[in-house]
Amino acid sequence: MQYTLCPSCMKNGFCRRKAASLVSDDQLNNSEYLRDLKAFARRVNLPDCQWHEFLVDLYRDFPGWVSDGEDEVFLDMEEFERPYIREWFRDFLRPLPDDVQPRVRAEAKERVRIMATLLTAHYPATTMLWGVRAANQNAEVAH
Repeated sequence: MQYTLCPSCMKNGFCRRKAASLVSDDQLNNSEYLRDLKAFARRVNLPDCQWHEFLVDLYRDFPGWVSDGEDEVFLDMEEFERPYIREWFRDFLRPLPDDVQPRVRAEAKERVRIMATLLTAHYPATTMLWGVRAANQNAEVAH
């Protein structure tokens, strides 16, 4: 995805109006959000060995900034500079049966937060409803 900046943003190197929200703990604790994140990432259809570079490129090419709701935050891409990161991507993105609730292990939390933040920053229209489920108003009421 190629971005261009207006002349006033060019001097800063990013657009102040284009802010991406840092993925919250509530989102990371939402099993439906995680299920949607994993499903979207599988649709990106990258081999496990390309995910690290893909995320670094997304961060580099993002013309805006990441906000925690108050301040600018910088994503620690060293979270992906680990032994066996390829295997981590393979395992994290593996499809889960419908009856299994996805969760994030404590040691992978920031890795998942960064991945989700970058994907939502670059694909906001596609990712804005991750974790949201329609209420079923047609459900039978038990008597």
